[in-house]
Amino acid sequence: MSGDLNEVGTGTNLFTSGAVRGVARWFNDTSDVLSIDDDDLENTIAFVNKGGMTFLSPILPDLRAIVCTAGSRESHLAILCRESDVPCVVAAELTGAVTDGDTVVLDLTDADTARLAVADGVVTA
Repeated sequence: MSGDLNEVGTGTNLFTSGAVRGVARWFNDTSDVLSIDDDDLENTIAFVNKGGMTFLSPILPDLRAIVCTAGSRESHLAILCRESDVPCVVAAELTGAVTDGDTVVLDLTDADTARLAVADGVVTA
């Protein structure tokens, strides 16, 4: 990770896809998905706390990537992400804060371990 990035965690990478950059947005329940009003999701990296987050299904193919603090390679969310070709990090251990609107970079170059970083001083929302 470069000098302008603050590493905020690691997790299990589902498949290699290089560096993925986007805007962080936490989704805690169905109401968060339902509240989306024609948002531009193609640059959104969704953050969730449970591996069985099926409420993301309607928007999953539109997301830039997903980071989940739970789950495994066999979780429902992981299966949906692989089928939709959406980069996903599961079992993420966040060591730093990730806030809605932060510019996030996922280093998905390693087949097993993903590295998560927040761009220094860059808030896009």
